[in-house]
Amino acid sequence: MEDDRWRDFSKWDEKMMQEFIRENAAAFRVFVSRYAKREEDIDDILQDAYLKLWQNRVRIGEVASPRNYFYTMLKHVADDFYSSSWHRRTVSLEEVPADVPDGGALERHVMEAETSRLIAEALAKLSPQARRVMEMTLEERPLQEIAKELGVTVNTVKTVKYRALNRLSELLTPEDFATVVMMCCAPYLW
Repeated sequence: MEDDRWRDFSKWDEKMMQEFIRENAAAFRVFVSRYAKREEDIDDILQDAYLKLWQNRVRIGEVASPRNYFYTMLKHVADDFYSSSWHRRTVSLEEVPADVPDGGALERHVMEAETSRLIAEALAKLSPQARRVMEMTLEERPLQEIAKELGVTVNTVKTVKYRALNRLSELLTPEDFATVVMMCCAPYLW
C-alpha cells in the first residue's frame, strides 16, 4: 500500500477502499479505543470515518500518507462523536471517556496503533502453532493451560514460545520487540 496510486483518494474504487480497511482495521480499532470506551462507540466512530472518507474521497484528492490522513480523520470523528448534542442526550456521563486525549496525544496514539499493526503482521508470519502460542501468551494464559489446549507438553510450549520470540526479534524493530516482550513476560518480571 506504499505505491503512489494509494495516495490519491479520488482514484480509489470500492476494491481499494475495502483493501485499505482490511489491511488497517486492527490498527484503526486500537487507535479509536483510545478515545472511546464502549465497543458500540468504537464501531460507530469507525463506520462514520470510513463513510466520510468514501463520500469525500474526490474532494480530498491526493495526500502524503493515506493512513496518517485517516488517523487524523478518526480523531476528528471521535471528537465530533462526543461533542454532538445527539450523543450527549443518549449516553450517560459514565460512558463518555473521562480522559479523552488532547491533540498533543494524537501522535502517541498513532504510534501505539501502528505498533499494534506491525506486531499483528509479524505474528501472522509465524507458524500456526507459534502464532497460537504467542496469542494465548498475550492473553496472559498460563503455560499449563496453553499446553493442555494445544495437546502438547509445557516444555514444548516453552520451546515454541522461545523460538517465536527469536523470530519476532528478527521481524520487528527493537522498540516493537520490546513491547512484545513486555506484553508476554510482564507477569513474570515482577
